[in-house]
Amino acid sequence: MFKKLKDWYDKQSDTTKGMIWFGLILIVLIAIRWKAIVAGVIKGYNYYTHGTLPQ
Repeated sequence: MFKKLKDWYDKQSDTTKGMIWFGLILIVLIAIRWKAIVAGVIKGYNYYTHGTLPQ
């Protein structure tokens, strides 16, 4: 399993390898900050659903 993955990774261009690492780092950072991201989305949603409606 890991040998197949390593062989596939070795066949990729340098640009593709960089994008793979960049994607993995982004996924880890999003997972770490997930609560803050969700809180920001909820805050933005509440602003547009409650703050901009005519009274």
